[in-house]
Amino acid sequence: MKKWSMNSFYILSLLVLLVPLLVSCSNPFNKGSQYDASSSNSSSKNGGNTNQGDLLPNKSATATATYNAICNAGNGQSGNSSTTITVTIKKQCAITSQYASGITLSDGSLDPGSGSDPTAVANVKSMIQQSTKYVNTPIMGWGLPDPWPDPTTPNPTDWSALDARVQLAVDTGKTPIITLAIAPWWMKGAYNGHGQTQTLTANDEWQPIAYSSRILDNKMDKWTHLVQAVAERYMQPPYNVRTFQVWNELKGYFDSDINNYDFTTDPGQPNGANAKNGYTYMYNQVYNTLLNTASAQHIATQDIKVGGPYVFTDIWSNARQSDPSKVTTPYGIFDQRPLDVLQYWLQHKTGAGFIIFDASLENRDTMKVLNQNPFAAASLFADMVKWIRALDPKLYPGSTTLPINLSEWFSWTEIDGTSVDEDNALKASTMMQFIQAGGGTALSWDNAGNGGSDYGLWTSTLKPGGGQAYPWYNTYKSLMDNFGAGTTIYITSVSNPAAVTALASNRQLMLVNTTANPINVSVNGTTIPLTPYQVIITH
Repeated sequence: MKKWSMNSFYILSLLVLLVPLLVSCSNPFNKGSQYDASSSNSSSKNGGNTNQGDLLPNKSATATATYNAICNAGNGQSGNSSTTITVTIKKQCAITSQYASGITLSDGSLDPGSGSDPTAVANVKSMIQQSTKYVNTPIMGWGLPDPWPDPTTPNPTDWSALDARVQLAVDTGKTPIITLAIAPWWMKGAYNGHGQTQTLTANDEWQPIAYSSRILDNKMDKWTHLVQAVAERYMQPPYNVRTFQVWNELKGYFDSDINNYDFTTDPGQPNGANAKNGYTYMYNQVYNTLLNTASAQHIATQDIKVGGPYVFTDIWSNARQSDPSKVTTPYGIFDQRPLDVLQYWLQHKTGAGFIIFDASLENRDTMKVLNQNPFAAASLFADMVKWIRALDPKLYPGSTTLPINLSEWFSWTEIDGTSVDEDNALKASTMMQFIQAGGGTALSWDNAGNGGSDYGLWTSTLKPGGGQAYPWYNTYKSLMDNFGAGTTIYITSVSNPAAVTALASNRQLMLVNTTANPINVSVNGTTIPLTPYQVIITH
């Protein structure tokens, strides 16, 4: 080969390597963050969304390697003996935030007639108005009565309590979400294994068995009729609900015969009172009902967002447990079964507007955080987002394009004597990593805290003087104000990530001291002192 040809060859080769580098660093997740839920309406022979995989071809190995070399370099060098921790903001490596804050009304404390202090309730409503984008409620349970308790009536008979819940979202200027869970007692049954289904009585309505029951195979039409009635009422003004979550943590869908969830498209045995239908079958019935109802009301179906599979992601402290996966982390080993649910649902859903899951930092077998190191587990939700995003979109349609939301999330130390400052730091670190991973909406549960080591957004409204903001509320509001959807997020590297979590946007920088000791942080040559567990926002 002649010399000029050799030089041309080398120049062309260099360009081939540099172009993907420049593209990925300017916006490394550009394709992955262009969510197009409308493509979820097209289906393949297995019920999946065929077009979504085509919208996001996998990055080349070269582009991925160069992105990792530049944008992920420098993190985790905790061996540095310096007392000052360095945070580097990499503005050449940016993503667009998908994050939105939300709450679930998971008890009756804000409902009319709840017995809460009126001033405390007013305080909380004001805080919701200032900090939250979404307000979610189930259709019954968690403080709400059954809207259709009598199976002899042709339609639901009492909407008053649910009206008030959804109206709270409207009154505070928030976007309402409805979770289609649970169902009236007479529609459900508990599968006890070996082909045996236990049907419920009216006395079982609020007993534990009601929360471990699924829709009976021969009552699926009644369930979809209830879903239709909910949609017809709440898609209309003044509520204008467009977003729905389907069921809650696959309650009742665990099958002891197979030691796994019934997550398939199997309709079960509708010739009798059996509880054998699979979650994805039920989800698809609900999905179709919601879109058909919207269409009948002349509402654009692409505006209706439906999410699943709402599975709880368990973590084990070691591999000597039931169904450990190969996903091993410093805070435990993921259970394989929730991962099975997510993969199957992605493949076989009729359509979807978003993916939802929930989890908690503690290990299922011990009910404690591994090694009593909660900050090591704060990446749990971010790690789940990354795991879903890493799935092949041709095999799992929507894995790289659908928003990934948290239907619930639980982040507390499980250690007695935890201070409100440590709780704030842990929750802040958890959400910051979720945002950096590309996570979407995060719905808070138990907003007045779960007791013990968990402090919520505000103090209880059940007594005078309640409804006051905890430190976490102020951080929660700052995350929405400064790092919400559409904000440019810059990748950061931290010389000691075990001590500091950093989140940078084109507006602000949030820093969290995740230790019980004072530390100094250096950012662009400026030293910032942080007190133990301090969370700050700076320019």
